[in-house]
Amino acid sequence: MQVSVLLVEKGEERLAMLEKEMAPYGFSFTRVDCNDAGALGNALAEVRGAAAILCRESALSDVMSIRNTSFEESSRRRLPVICLGSDNSFQNRYRVAETGAYAFFPDPVDIPELAERIESLAIERSANVQGRVLIVEDDAELAEHYCLVLQAAGIEAQAVSEPFHLTSSLADFVPDIVLMDVQIGDYSGVTLARLIRFEPRWLSLPIIYLSSEDDRENQLEALSKGADEFLMKPVSDSYLVRSVRIRCYRARQLSELMNRDSLTGLLKHSLIKEEVEKELARCRRSGHRSCVVMLDLDHFKTVNDTWGHSQGDIVIRTLANLLRNRLRETDMIGRYGGEEFLVVLPECDVSAAKDLIRGIGESFSELSFVAGESSFQVTFSAGIAAINDFTNGEDALNAADQALYERKRGGRDGVTVYSSK
Repeated sequence: MQVSVLLVEKGEERLAMLEKEMAPYGFSFTRVDCNDAGALGNALAEVRGAAAILCRESALSDVMSIRNTSFEESSRRRLPVICLGSDNSFQNRYRVAETGAYAFFPDPVDIPELAERIESLAIERSANVQGRVLIVEDDAELAEHYCLVLQAAGIEAQAVSEPFHLTSSLADFVPDIVLMDVQIGDYSGVTLARLIRFEPRWLSLPIIYLSSEDDRENQLEALSKGADEFLMKPVSDSYLVRSVRIRCYRARQLSELMNRDSLTGLLKHSLIKEEVEKELARCRRSGHRSCVVMLDLDHFKTVNDTWGHSQGDIVIRTLANLLRNRLRETDMIGRYGGEEFLVVLPECDVSAAKDLIRGIGESFSELSFVAGESSFQVTFSAGIAAINDFTNGEDALNAADQALYERKRGGRDGVTVYSSK
């Protein structure tokens, strides 16, 4: 998914050098002068997809004013604003936060960190689906009303009125949160919450009682059995939407922390391997072609030995950011090992995959990493295998791995497609 960045300049404060440094990450840039409110308003209106605003702190107040005027407070199109500045004191950072910025980067700007923050904020704010909610409610009319209200706000919602369908609905729908009445017909919601926790995969799933129970002692007793909080009935439509949106966002953040590699934010080893098996199953159902790609940074030990492990971490994070920004939203990316990455490309044949990965490799090799007074560049090698050509995901992974090492033996810095010949 390509992320758009509005570079908002003011007077003589130009961001051309920053744009040049960030160009290899694959962002689409539009430069606007904040003194021209009409031009900035038009640029905001024309933005589509994932986007963010980048400005110096001297322009921040004007940018926030025009942004807030352009979009309603509840609008998801209120783009996140990232501020750059020279004063890294607590007082100044507090002022920037009070003005409404989502992030602050002091000079000299950490380019890989800035790219990662722009990407994460832009994609999160642009998400079409703002959450997934399973509603457990025996009043079918009320449950349908809740679903319609949430769906109109961009939140996926599904209702369960018969408790014996609960476990299968959880597995099929995989919600971010569960809204459940304390009593569902003859069944106790408290007991159902405990039943849900029988399965380890649902131990961290937020369960929220949607109930008219206002006795604090009874609430505490119910919460001790497996749920997380109460949302008191009656609840207005607007309050329901806001409450669910906040809770889904927080649940997704926590899920990301558990399922993502801490350094790169990519899927962990076990989860990206699962995606290969899932994609093979999808290929069999639909008949489309897909690929798996194994990438490995070249001479990475030399990077760590020469420049230090902190610089090595920057290189790893930078490649992760570049992959996220250059690949599609439907593509899956994981950190497979120390300096190894695994990519699953659905509905992509080997020829297209090779061109895509080669292009990313060329962009990555152009990046300069600064270490003190010196700078260095890094390349990567990649191996590609067609998932459809194998009976299981493990064999496809092994084939991509073989192609990768063939590339390594052939001189590195390039892409090799697996061949059984």
